[in-house]
Amino acid sequence: MKLWIAATTLILGTYSAGARADDRKPVVPAYWVFLNTGPGRDKVRGMSKEDVAKMQAAHVGNFGAQFDKGKLFTAGPLGDNGFIRGMVVVNGSTEADVKKAFEPDPFIQSGILEAEAYPWMVDVMRFGTPKVPFEIAQYTLGVVKKGKSWSGNGLEARSDGLLRLLPGLRPLDRTGELAISGPLLDAKDNLGILLFTLSDQAKVRSLLDQMPAVKSGQIAVELHPQYIGVGVLKDPKTDTSPPRSGKRISLASPDLWEGDTTKTWRINSGVFSGGSLTETVPHNDFIATKKEYGNFDLRLRFKLVGSGFVNGGVQIRSQRLADPAYEMVGYQADLGENYWGALYDESRRNKVLAHTHFEVMRRVLKPNKWNDYIIRCEGPRIRLWLNGVLTVDYTETDASIPLSGKIGLQVHGGGKTEASYKDITIEELPASK
Repeated sequence: MKLWIAATTLILGTYSAGARADDRKPVVPAYWVFLNTGPGRDKVRGMSKEDVAKMQAAHVGNFGAQFDKGKLFTAGPLGDNGFIRGMVVVNGSTEADVKKAFEPDPFIQSGILEAEAYPWMVDVMRFGTPKVPFEIAQYTLGVVKKGKSWSGNGLEARSDGLLRLLPGLRPLDRTGELAISGPLLDAKDNLGILLFTLSDQAKVRSLLDQMPAVKSGQIAVELHPQYIGVGVLKDPKTDTSPPRSGKRISLASPDLWEGDTTKTWRINSGVFSGGSLTETVPHNDFIATKKEYGNFDLRLRFKLVGSGFVNGGVQIRSQRLADPAYEMVGYQADLGENYWGALYDESRRNKVLAHTHFEVMRRVLKPNKWNDYIIRCEGPRIRLWLNGVLTVDYTETDASIPLSGKIGLQVHGGGKTEASYKDITIEELPASK
């Protein structure tokens, strides 16, 4: 595999600008990767359509697999069929992270594509939650380059570096029309990346041409149509905040629940606690509502502590299994390392159905403390918010999956774990039309 890495030791010594010397934190940037036409591009001419299709499926499939591992923020093709074929944003801070992400990619391994990677100073909280099933949206990619009059000054190695160089973009940054931006850390011609939600390149070009740094020739901006999954970058036209709460019913009463409250679960003053910090939880266990719910807005707080495999979750639209009787089947709003804020299909498809960026969750979560969860089910659509951040926007496409069932609280087996839940309330929503 030939992988160009434009690396710099600056990445290891950069700190948040403006911070005091005693509280500065290292910046952990992502890597921006251009997928360029490789030296082996002519290999596809001698291949069958079936073999090319298999390679394409493995190429795209690797992006999904890397996202599921938390190793990738996004990827997408460019729309102008030029030398740059696509882009990938890798969640990593070393060259090894980038190389590992592309090891399974047959287009890279065969030289049909070549990866050109740069450390990217970017605010990862500008990434949003991918919509499931996958949909694609058109953006405008701006590759900021050194111009004919580039002086080598004016670009700072910080996530807002390009906004300082191009202050006229700040209004678009505030509205979200400039979805994300940041400088590339290298000593070559590429200075940084701008991604606009605007798909009208002529409009973007007109805006950029008014900027002093562009007019003076200090920098140049190369524009491309860029395709990215809906939700991966926050869309200013889409409100991702939790809906306003309506009339709520408390689920704090033990009489509303059934399960093992003699050993595994304890209910005290509306706090439901499962598991133990001194003994390994032998298997998954749930306490569940006696009533079933279809469309609803469920809100609660959780705290997950322990050692070993520490995991819990909130079952929705679920049922008890007959064998083993302690297990439940259905959707789960998951909790635990690599599962925070994810939607899992418990004892049915046995896989994560949707989740957001792990790096975002790392910044949102309050470990070993109380956190807020909002779970909203409306027809086939399920949305999750963890501490106010949308983590899942999933629409079920399998008509055989039930859209109603019990609510359950889980403590996962395998660790010395205590999963606690409190302030549990529900608002039943009208049936979907």
